[in-house]
Amino acid sequence: MKNWKKKLTAAMLAVVCLTGAAAPVTVEAATTTQKILYGVAALLFISSYYTRMDDKAGMQLLDQCQQQTGVYESAEADNRVQSIYENIRNTGAVERNYNVYVSPSEDINAFMSLGGVLCVNKGSLDAFDDDELAYVMAHEISHGEKRHSVNGVKKSIGLITALDIYLGSDASYGEYLLGNIAANYVSNAVFTKDQEKEADDMGFQYLVEAGYNPGGGAASMQVLKDKYGESSPSGIKAVLAPGNHPKTSDRINKNLKWMKQYSGGHVDVKDGWIVVNGEKAFQPSAAGRYTDKERTFLTAGKLDRLYHTGHVPDAVIQDDTIYCGNTAVYSLSSAEDGKLYVANLNKGIAKDRGEAVQSDFDIDSRRKKIEKKAKAGKQNGGSVENEVQAGAIPEAG
Repeated sequence: MKNWKKKLTAAMLAVVCLTGAAAPVTVEAATTTQKILYGVAALLFISSYYTRMDDKAGMQLLDQCQQQTGVYESAEADNRVQSIYENIRNTGAVERNYNVYVSPSEDINAFMSLGGVLCVNKGSLDAFDDDELAYVMAHEISHGEKRHSVNGVKKSIGLITALDIYLGSDASYGEYLLGNIAANYVSNAVFTKDQEKEADDMGFQYLVEAGYNPGGGAASMQVLKDKYGESSPSGIKAVLAPGNHPKTSDRINKNLKWMKQYSGGHVDVKDGWIVVNGEKAFQPSAAGRYTDKERTFLTAGKLDRLYHTGHVPDAVIQDDTIYCGNTAVYSLSSAEDGKLYVANLNKGIAKDRGEAVQSDFDIDSRRKKIEKKAKAGKQNGGSVENEVQAGAIPEAG
């Protein structure tokens, strides 16, 4: 800790020298300008400390997190979340590595914490199918990629506390205090509305790039809305501070907007209807564990992917299932008129079968950055992958 303080103090003193002011011995004796500079240096120190912790103390923070939440001992559950995580990583647009585990809580919840720790509650695995769960996990990974946890824990420390730690002579006490703050934050992260919107946006991109149903995002938000209302704990600790999250209905509508864009504008959802090129196709009904709205979003998502690829084939019925080519679009119940659904769907498809859609995603630039770093690493004969490694919280001294 002392080494970091020395470096940041040197930088701060350089600024002080440029202003023509001498470095103060105490904050109380400092001028207003010098107090501001000390405040900036203190905040920079806190930022550097938690960034290092986020990078290097993954295993220690994982242990702390698991002690707080418990671990759900199920190979099936663990395999499920690890498989989804690997699929998202395989997009090539995830820069960091993450430690993913399942907690035994029955709440529909998940969270990203410091150190790249992603906790998914058992309740989420019970409530979501893989497409829905993939969106929730992609959302949390987006928080990790943007280091929202680091920003959050920094904001939880007031300026006076930061100054006390930064200027204090007892490095071990400062270390202890910062460590306790981080430990308390581990499973109590609360993100801002802007951070949530950013994670929602990136989450959708990761979802579709990983090959999951584009409707998984809207469907997962619908599950949360049905259980928790507008202040659902997605992201997922909004239940502690619901004002920090966008309304769940707004998040559903945002996902529907992204879905339509992904389809090239061909597929939409309006008033419970799946609409193709302006033609109302059908209104999906509830079936099994899925509500009617979930099925609407997931069915529209399948059509979105077809139109994203382009040249959509006619719909046909086979064994009580509507197909477009090799894609099973919708499973019919005995009470539904499959012939009518197919006729309406083909009416819309015939109007425009679509061309391949080129997505302009923000994560594309992230992928290029990662590829560039990997290429540079090979040229230098080493690996530049930023792994979440076993390590301790940065030591004093």
